[in-house]
Amino acid sequence: MSGLLLFCVLELLGVQGNALRARAFFDANNVKVGDPLVLTIDFIGDADFHALHPPALAKAVDRADWKVDDASAKTDTFRDARRLTYRVRPRRAGLLRFPALAFAYQGTDGATRTVRANEIPVHAKAGADVVVAGMDDVSESRLPAPPALVTDAGVALADDALFAWRRACANPTAEAFAAFDFPAARLNEATCALRAGNWAHAQKVYARLEWRTGQTPAIEQGLVAARALRFDNPDAELPVWRQVLRPLLRYGWQGRVGLVFGGLAAVVLLFWLLGRGIRALACLGFALLVALPASADIFQQMEEQMRRMQQQMSQSMSFSFGGEEAREPVTVAATLATDKSELRVGEPFAFVVSLEAPKNVTIGQISMTPSERFGLTVTGRAENLEDLPAKNPSNVIRRLSVPVRYDVPFRGALAFTIRGQVTGRETRRGGRFSFTFSNSFACETPPLALEVKPLSADGQPADFAGLVSEGLRLHETCDILKVETNDVVTITYRLVPNGYVPGDFLLPGAAFEWTRQTDRDSRVTEIEYRRFFVADGAATTPKVSVPYYDPRTKTYKRAEAGGTPLVYAPPSR
Repeated sequence: MSGLLLFCVLELLGVQGNALRARAFFDANNVKVGDPLVLTIDFIGDADFHALHPPALAKAVDRADWKVDDASAKTDTFRDARRLTYRVRPRRAGLLRFPALAFAYQGTDGATRTVRANEIPVHAKAGADVVVAGMDDVSESRLPAPPALVTDAGVALADDALFAWRRACANPTAEAFAAFDFPAARLNEATCALRAGNWAHAQKVYARLEWRTGQTPAIEQGLVAARALRFDNPDAELPVWRQVLRPLLRYGWQGRVGLVFGGLAAVVLLFWLLGRGIRALACLGFALLVALPASADIFQQMEEQMRRMQQQMSQSMSFSFGGEEAREPVTVAATLATDKSELRVGEPFAFVVSLEAPKNVTIGQISMTPSERFGLTVTGRAENLEDLPAKNPSNVIRRLSVPVRYDVPFRGALAFTIRGQVTGRETRRGGRFSFTFSNSFACETPPLALEVKPLSADGQPADFAGLVSEGLRLHETCDILKVETNDVVTITYRLVPNGYVPGDFLLPGAAFEWTRQTDRDSRVTEIEYRRFFVADGAATTPKVSVPYYDPRTKTYKRAEAGGTPLVYAPPSR
């Protein structure tokens, strides 16, 4: 059975994205047969989940081991993940393994992609017989039923047509009822199409019938059944827009057209009344102007005051900026260098940006954009370095140090686009007038030939996965330490780096990554992993070893955890 389930791929209808990751876990791993468990499946990554419909899982698991209640499926958002939850019960005693389910979704390029969740072990201990027997009495989740067949045509039929109608009701098929044109026949045609699994044909029939007669309870029931069949979702409902517009949709096309024209007439009447009101207000204003001749003098005085204020502001601005003399904007030239001659992956270094500008200006609001970002990580804030003299005695070279790191090898040319603001103060006309000037600038550094070499292969462990860190800490905690044989111990590993950890790194033996914390500079500060370890008689939990490269000592090291003692108790009865 498990061999057949391996090839069962569940479709995530309505999901579009790239590079999704999945993780799965129960709320408990040591239970009794028949105990209800909550299965959680998280999908993590950049994707559009707004139309996600929970797939039916019962068909993808061994029903001799598991009972999955697909009707209990719910969706929710958890941090950066889209979460599905199901109610699941173990059917038999022993060590059971919930399979690693595979899910298919659509990539942004239109291609089908697959993501696989992890396997989950569960130790199901013997339960009461009544609990086990009662599980079989719980009905499997079923899709909503379409409307029942209508035997009353609801219209007068000739003898031949009545005979054909009765024959169609005795042997119902979509083709048989398609020969009739009245509403009852259309409903039966859609019902037969749903029974045959043709939800698309049923939806078309319901759409035409709704335009003709309006949305009725039977049509609503049929539309819900069609959506449930389409998405394989027992909890399917009418679309929100149909629920909101239900008062309008209950009318046929004649009623809808009448409501539209009635609404337009109401809008026209409203605008007509609004126009009359505006005219009345205009007449009242004119009467007030006639009654108050002094108002004209008031307006002239206000205009005169406005004119004087504008003249004063103009004179003030002319004075502040030294009259009508124009000033050329200050230009800034930039160059780029590195503080090290030899660069390697994971080792920190700094880009030194030199800005040449006049001595009497201040440079601020600087932003720097590299021409190539792949693998480049800024590890801190830019710092000011000591100024240097320039060839032009009226200029100075101001320098900035930008700490960075490359996480992948790089070879090529790199340039920075620099933007900022220059401000200064200048005195003219024999020292009588001084003014402040400011302008923005944009410049680009000449391309810098750059080569970031990969890590040295000398002494590199075979299981090295690209971690670069100045020291690496790894801690282990267990949810239980007193166990029975086959009990499942949930282990949490906490990895604390001081450097770089690849985004797709998974700790050896771990089922999935649980959390990843970063600082304000996007550097990873802590990662938690989860592992399900089955107590098989071993006296301790497994030891885990993670190799990493320490750029401080320029050597490969290892961080280790595990080996927590376990205490075995006699099996419970």
